Amino acid sequence: MEDMIDPEKAIQIREGIYWLGWPDEDAGFSNNPYLILDGDEAVLVDPGSRLDEHWAWVKKKIESIIPLDKITMIIVNHQDPDLVACIPLIEEIVGVNSFEIVTTDRTAIFLPYYGIKTEVTTVEDGDILQVGSRQLLFITSPYLHFPGAMVFYDMKEKILFSSDIFGGFSVDWKLYADKYYLESIKLFAQPYFPAKRHVLNFLEKIDKLDIDMICPQHGSIIQRDLVEDAKNTLRNLEVGIWK
Repeated sequence: MEDMIDPEKAIQIREGIYWLGWPDEDAGFSNNPYLILDGDEAVLVDPGSRLDEHWAWVKKKIESIIPLDKITMIIVNHQDPDLVACIPLIEEIVGVNSFEIVTTDRTAIFLPYYGIKTEVTTVEDGDILQVGSRQLLFITSPYLHFPGAMVFYDMKEKILFSSDIFGGFSVDWKLYADKYYLESIKLFAQPYFPAKRHVLNFLEKIDKLDIDMICPQHGSIIQRDLVEDAKNTLRNLEVGIWK
């Protein structure tokens, strides 16, 4: 049950896929790193900030499932510190180049500024990587909200890992979105996304996908029954608004 979820524990949301996040009450939104396990592959998605309390939560959750040195890949959807700043802390524990970093070329330029030393594999729009038994499809999402931003789609589980897109501000946080979460998406997207054309360009790309679940980096996980409503919320939204 929703009210039984312990935000300090990793939560399995699908076979081999775990939510490693935490609700940040001060910021008014949750941060949602994810872990994907498939055979010998262990993929960490946007692992989060380097604030002591944030990294302590994520590290504890990872180690409740696998040792840190079993991580084979970190996917970085864009370069914001709340997604990537803890990577040097992981390097300190397991060593530089002990795992692969995957991101776009524009994002890769900024990673060394955090002190990240591991080599980066860059992907382009439409690239597919085989990870264990599953294929990950990478989709660029320029200007949402960074020119080099991307998302990716797990073709096996039909899950869109959407980074900041479909994220939400929410004081009354829940792991899984309900219909009221659509208002949270509006509050997040309006000031952070610069222009409607970029939103529509992205929605045109993902309209071709059969999406069973959306896993954003902030806010709540969106299940199939709300996927179209969430897309339409963005489709009909005026963005680039900062009051």
